[in-house]
Order: sequence, then structure tokens, then C-alpha cells
Amino acid sequence: MDVLNTLIDASIRGTLFGITLFFWGFALVSIWKWFFGVIKRSIHWLFPNLTKKKDKNNE
Repeated sequence: MDVLNTLIDASIRGTLFGITLFFWGFALVSIWKWFFGVIKRSIHWLFPNLTKKKDKNNE
């Protein structure tokens, strides 16, 4: 019975650890995505002629 309780406890702890790790990963990805978006917008704001705009007639 003690071995069964240990296995159940380990599986619950592993599941909770996996779920927590999953959410931390998504949080880090979304924070980095936001951070790179802010950097990109600030570079475009500081240097507006850095990228060339395509003409709509030359497609």
C-alpha cells in the first residue's frame, strides 16, 4: 500500500510540475514576443525610412 501511495503521489507531482512548466514556457514566450514587438516598433519609429515600402501597382 505504501508503494502504491508513493506512485500516485509521484504521478500527481509530475503532472502538476508538467502543467506548471507548460504555463511558464508559454508566459516566457509571450513576454519575449511582446518585448521583440516593442523593440521592432521603437526601431521603426526611430528610423522610419529603414524599410522600403512596396508600391501597390508593382505586384
